[in-house]
Amino acid sequence: MSTISKLVTPTPETAPGDGATSPLAQARASWERETRAPYVAANPDRETPPRSQALRWPVEPLYTPADLDAVGFDYLKDLGFPGQYPFTRGTNPNGHRSKLWTMTQVTGFGRGEDWSKRARFMLEQGLQGLILEYDLPTTNGYDSDDPLVEGEVGRAGLAIDSLQDLKRALDLPFERLRYLMSVCNAPQPVNLAMLIAALEDKGVDLSKFGLTIVNGILIEYTCVGRYIYPPVHGLRVATDCMEYIIRHHPNWAPISIISAQLQPAKATPVQELAFSLTIAMAYIDALLARGFGIDEVAPYFHFVINVDMDFFEGICKLRAFRKMWARLMKERYGATTPEAMRIRTLTSPTTTALTLQQPLNNIGRLAIMATACALGGAGETMSTPLHDEAHSLPAEQAIRVGAAIQHLVAHETGVVDTIDPLAGSYYVESLTRRIEDAATEEIARIDKLGGALKAIETGYFQRALGREQYERNREIEQGRRKWVGVNHLVLPDEKREIKIFRLDERVEIEQIARLRELRAHRDEAQVARLLEAVREAARGGANLVPPCMAAVRADATHGELCNAMRDVFGVHKPDSQLAGM
Repeated sequence: MSTISKLVTPTPETAPGDGATSPLAQARASWERETRAPYVAANPDRETPPRSQALRWPVEPLYTPADLDAVGFDYLKDLGFPGQYPFTRGTNPNGHRSKLWTMTQVTGFGRGEDWSKRARFMLEQGLQGLILEYDLPTTNGYDSDDPLVEGEVGRAGLAIDSLQDLKRALDLPFERLRYLMSVCNAPQPVNLAMLIAALEDKGVDLSKFGLTIVNGILIEYTCVGRYIYPPVHGLRVATDCMEYIIRHHPNWAPISIISAQLQPAKATPVQELAFSLTIAMAYIDALLARGFGIDEVAPYFHFVINVDMDFFEGICKLRAFRKMWARLMKERYGATTPEAMRIRTLTSPTTTALTLQQPLNNIGRLAIMATACALGGAGETMSTPLHDEAHSLPAEQAIRVGAAIQHLVAHETGVVDTIDPLAGSYYVESLTRRIEDAATEEIARIDKLGGALKAIETGYFQRALGREQYERNREIEQGRRKWVGVNHLVLPDEKREIKIFRLDERVEIEQIARLRELRAHRDEAQVARLLEAVREAARGGANLVPPCMAAVRADATHGELCNAMRDVFGVHKPDSQLAGM
């Protein structure tokens, strides 16, 4: 039997440290024989055997201290105390008793002024942070008038062609904005340059403002597809941005690894932990190669982690994330400071649990998953998707409901009144440890391949996710996993009466006209000279952010800057046989 098999199928009666003749084992056997067995004979389990959703691990009918012995659980080593290594019980020594997480939502559509108006509305609903998504042309490095992106401008995010567009978007009440995250991986040097220039022009004190850039391009190659350059150059571009921020804006977060993107690709909690942590190690190794120390760079790393509808898988995954990060930093990299071992996270219910069918049911799903986020530790920030996202960009009514869900969880449930209230649960502690042990084995396999970059280039991650997608979809198609509205309690003549947000068709036309007007009135010779400086930096290995900054201030466009780097790096062309998707 493999190690993983042993981990997921414990036998409590013969667990180490307990023994078949212990009082607990005898009492358990007596209960099973005299109390449970007669009942189950007349009332069988609903399914045989019950399993967790993503991991598909058997769920035992009862958990006792013997299950903790089976995984070698040690209180101080595996659990400890809040705010102390290994941070299983949370990175804050007082949990959320002193202050709640920053409440935020993801949004992005239209032109700069359209997004600014919506962002102000969101802040009025009791949110304190914003996660800014860009449209597909922007995230893939194209200008809005490129023929390849016709029909996509402003559709699935904010359209940004120039510094002027971003300045319009950032017309915000910064005194009320605690947190801003910018999600733009592949063109990150351009996006970062524009953000710095726009914030400076708005008079924002950059030393006091909190900005997080996602900058986690390696995840994109595994399952999302919003990349431009080959992976090795994608890593270089991301490292340039991290280096620049650490040296010039040390209060910002220069890297957020969205392991939440792996979860919709059907990664199990074990794969999500192992893949995202090895990807983080690729960035860490790149920074160490530039002369930084682990205690200096580790505190800058940030993760976005989703929780699905399997309540306990999600909670235990969050706990295992904190514990594994701390151990990797201390034992693998030799970190010595608590700050280097303390993971920073944004948690969120997953959008993939939300259904097109019976969309109001999604409100209940979101409340359940948000509660799981809170019980799992929540992190510094929590974001809630909206119940209408399967239909369209969120409508204002959905934004109100989504914001209220976080306040309901925080103020009406009592789950934040004590720190880590599920600690000590035999099921929670044994499942947390099993997830950790299985993820550690998976990291060892990835190490043997040569690390995350090699696992991406050879298609290892992609094929593993493809297999999980097949298995999980088959479970739904065959009815082994019930999904209300999809394969359970289906309404054949359902009428979905919810308010749908529709983007004005004139947005694309006006955005293109604005872009062409900008090009007509700029200094073309200066722009050409500055674009060549970007190419030279790409060829020579200099940090790309400063030349991008000079170019955006001269009104070089987003697509032109990405093309300048394409001229040097080329573009990534994935092998469909390796992708396995």
